[in-house]
Amino acid sequence: MIMKHAFLTSYVALSMLAAPLLLSCQNVLPEKESVARQAAEAGKKNRKAFLSADYRNYYGIAWRGSAHENLQYARQMKHDYVFYQAGMENDTLSNGLYFYMESPEYRVYSRSITTTASYTSAQKTFFQTHYSLKSAVDSFPNNIATGWFFSSTNFTPILDFQQQSVITYAVDSIMNIVQGIESRNPNFHFGGMAWDVPNLPGDFWSAPGGSQITLSYWTGGDYGAIYPGTTHNYGTYTAGHIEFYRQLYERLRTDYPDAKFLMEPSNLYTGWVNVINNTPGAADIMPDMLSQEGSGLEFATDSLIFASGLITRDRVGSSTPNKFGEADNRLIAARAAMNGSWYNWFGRFGGSGDMPNYTSITEVPGRLKLIRVLPCWENVNETPLTGRSWNGTTYESATAFADPKTISVIQPGTSKLFVIFHASDGEAPIPAGYTIGGVQKTNSLLIENGDGSADLLISGGTIKPASTSAVDKVYILTLN
Repeated sequence: MIMKHAFLTSYVALSMLAAPLLLSCQNVLPEKESVARQAAEAGKKNRKAFLSADYRNYYGIAWRGSAHENLQYARQMKHDYVFYQAGMENDTLSNGLYFYMESPEYRVYSRSITTTASYTSAQKTFFQTHYSLKSAVDSFPNNIATGWFFSSTNFTPILDFQQQSVITYAVDSIMNIVQGIESRNPNFHFGGMAWDVPNLPGDFWSAPGGSQITLSYWTGGDYGAIYPGTTHNYGTYTAGHIEFYRQLYERLRTDYPDAKFLMEPSNLYTGWVNVINNTPGAADIMPDMLSQEGSGLEFATDSLIFASGLITRDRVGSSTPNKFGEADNRLIAARAAMNGSWYNWFGRFGGSGDMPNYTSITEVPGRLKLIRVLPCWENVNETPLTGRSWNGTTYESATAFADPKTISVIQPGTSKLFVIFHASDGEAPIPAGYTIGGVQKTNSLLIENGDGSADLLISGGTIKPASTSAVDKVYILTLN
């Protein structure tokens, strides 16, 4: 989490249909034929028009790349939802898409106080009546509770949700921002809100390079100091924070009945489900989807997440930015796919764990792009769970295949098979009953970029690279 917060500086700078082909993917190996045949039969029964957007099928990059570049990629990869970046509504590529606003409360006030700067009396009054305070006796800015530090003299203040007036201010301001975006482009639809590592006691920090704390570090309890003339309507910061979520959810669902809410705890159970499980009206503040920032498989293996009934397996996933390795990503994607769960990016591509800090989708290797969409496309294709198999090394279904040397997956709503080989002896199965009608190379956005038929060998029900020059490149094959 500390590593993650190191990237908020760039975030602040940035801030302000045809039917799906549920095809049989019969492998040429005899022992796998029964699995493929079963999946093909089940797939025939599940074909339906690809008519509605799926809020879980999102492209979650918000703090990296440009608005236009991310819209290009999202459209090419058939994502229904994108994380909002400033100016997206002015780009025609946003037409028909839905947008999530990430941590929307940070957009309604200045997220930065510089201790060496000069502020007007009106600014100081606003800060001290709207932000959580750590002291009732110290003068500004030393009385402001410190959030994440951008430098030794620059920190994030946190809205004082113990005041109902501040909650009302935040909710009204968020609604104005959403309505402003939609007014500038009525074809770019509001989809909902998302929060990165939500923390009910607040995201407070002790000092530059210090540790995450709660208000009790300064005040002795889960509450802030009270500025003269203000009132704390909620006895604890946690209670006020819960009320902020509750009121925002209620307001948005009144004006936008289809609005969805996403959260990305580090661990789904300890970071959110268990936190709110015994809270009165827990269901009212339960997001529609939870995505695990941590690198593990708990989102797929921890039964406690689902025991409360607050969330189901098809509404969880992984978004870890910490894993670069091929085997690690194949494992996470396969476990997600086997559970009907998801594998999305959230905010950034990496920069923590062993994942490089890519600043653009064009820098991300093709294998990471394809393995991330594999569970998502499986779910959007409605490939039956009973037709998905994983033996610890190889994942396969009627619509996708992944082993240590190959990834191939059919894109929803098209006749396109996306393929990448990690090794010159990799093989991808051709979906049974189909032939290859054409091969296209792709550019760094995985958009078709010229004939690639000479790069691949297609025969005997398989696709192989013709030479090492075809390795680690994504190809799009048309299925007839």
